Amino acid sequence: MTTSRLLASALFAALAALPAVSGAQAPGIHRTDLQREDLSVPGRELVQVLVAFEPGVVAGNHHHNGEEIVYVTQGALEYRLEGRAPVVLKQGDVLFIPNGVNHEVVNVGSGHSAELATYIVEKGKPLLVPATATPVASAAFDVAEDMMRFDLKFADEIPLRPTMFDSASIWEP
Repeated sequence: MTTSRLLASALFAALAALPAVSGAQAPGIHRTDLQREDLSVPGRELVQVLVAFEPGVVAGNHHHNGEEIVYVTQGALEYRLEGRAPVVLKQGDVLFIPNGVNHEVVNVGSGHSAELATYIVEKGKPLLVPATATPVASAAFDVAEDMMRFDLKFADEIPLRPTMFDSASIWEP
């Protein structure tokens, strides 16, 4: 094979992979990577991302390899953290999500919603880790049967994947 054919094949393969990378995130969720910086703590980095949600969209059950600090910049978002009651945050509200806690986010507002997510995570590990069939369960006591039963609710199976090509500005006129 000639050098030009080999280069053309490599270029074609690289271009064919691009849509899979940029289109891998859940529909209706647009992520804009703002910054990624090493911290003074060895093995840790700071990652800041603007995440925009179209109306009614659910960010599937996932966790992070570190802490997440959420600041809602627009609309209303419901956060469902494993082991806690759901909480609705509106523009200006903040939330701390501990390391490894599975959670999902739902845009419960009537329009677009967005958050500024700041992560303090382990360097070199994936930022977002889909929950592996881990249910967000609520327990209920069945008096008639005198036993504990669980009402299991499984989160959306669509994992979030970051991309630097999406932006909340697509909604601006």
